[in-house]
Amino acid sequence: MKKVIAMLLVAVLALTLVLSVSAESESWVDSDTGISYLQLLDCDTKPGGRSAYEVDVENAQEGDACLTFNVGSGQVNEMILEEAIDGEGYDTLEFDLYVSDVTLFDLFAVGGTNSGFEITSSGYCDNQELSWKLGEIRDCNEGGELAVGWNHIILPLDTAIPRSEDGHHPDVAGPFDITNINFMRFFMVGESVEHTITVKIDNICLTDRKAITAEAEKQAALKKSADKVIEKINELPEITAENYQDYKLKVASGRSLYDKLSEEGREYVPADLLKKLEAAEAAIAHYEANPPSEEQPDDQQPDGEKPDDDQQPDDGKGCKGMMSVGAVAMIVMALSLGVTVLNKKKG
Repeated sequence: MKKVIAMLLVAVLALTLVLSVSAESESWVDSDTGISYLQLLDCDTKPGGRSAYEVDVENAQEGDACLTFNVGSGQVNEMILEEAIDGEGYDTLEFDLYVSDVTLFDLFAVGGTNSGFEITSSGYCDNQELSWKLGEIRDCNEGGELAVGWNHIILPLDTAIPRSEDGHHPDVAGPFDITNINFMRFFMVGESVEHTITVKIDNICLTDRKAITAEAEKQAALKKSADKVIEKINELPEITAENYQDYKLKVASGRSLYDKLSEEGREYVPADLLKKLEAAEAAIAHYEANPPSEEQPDDQQPDGEKPDDDQQPDDGKGCKGMMSVGAVAMIVMALSLGVTVLNKKKG
C-alpha cells in the first residue's frame, strides 16, 4: 500500500512539473526588449471553428508550423481556443503575417470595409469583441509599409473597435472581458480578385509594452536634460584673459546642469564636450588666481625676463647713465690739469 501511495505521489509531482513547464511556455519576457508575451495561439495545429486553414510546417515563424489559407472571393477563418485565456495586464495584440501580394491585399483593405481581425470573450463573433479593420492591420506593420513575405503586426488594444452584441446571441452581450479570451477570427471579404492571395499567420500573442514604453519615455527625458547641458557647452568660446569674466556664469551654469544629471543622463553628454567644460573651468580658475594687469605697457617684458644691456634705456639712472657722468668728470679733470700746467709754464 505504501508503495502505491509513493508511486501516486511521484506521479502527481511529475504531472505538476509538466503543467508548470507548460504554463511557463505560454508566456515569456524578451530579454533584449523587456516586452512580456502571452501566447493566445501557437498556430502549430488547426484550431477549432469554421475555417479554410491548413497547417504549414515549412514556413513557421515560431514553433513547429503556421496556418495558411488562400483568398480569392473572400474568406472567414475562425479560431476557437480550447481554454479561455486571462490576458489582464497586457495591452497589445501581435502576430506574424505573411502575404503573397500586397496590391491585392490592399484591395481587400479598401473594398472590404468589414475585413479584419477580432478577438472576443463571448465564444462567438461580434459579441464582447475588440476588432481591427484590415487597413489598420496593414498600417500597423512593425517594419513600416507592408511587404511581400512575412511581416510583424502590432495592434494596441486601445485602438480596437469595441462591440458588445450583434443580436444573434443576446445572452452573451456585454463589453469585452480580457480575462476570458476564447475566440478569434481573421476574415477578408467584400472583394473578388482575379488571382488568389496566400496568407499565413503565426504566433498570435498578447504583449505588455507598457514597460518598454515607460523606459523609452524615461530615456527621452534624460536626453532632453542632457541636451540643455550640451547646448550650454557648445555656446562657450575658448576662454582667454580678455573674456573669462564674461563667461564665468555660463561655465558655472553648464557645470550645475551637468551635476544635476543622473549617471544615465550623463552618458548622453559626449566626452569631448565634457573635456571642453573642464578646460573652460581650469582656464577661469587660472585667470582668477593670476588676474591680468589692467595697465600693462606694450613693451613690458614678462616676469622673470630682463632686457639685454644694450637694450637698457639711457635715462641717466642706469649703467649707461653712470658711465656718461664719469666720462664728463674725467674730461673736466683733464682740462683742469691742462690749465694748471699752462699757468706754471707762463710763470
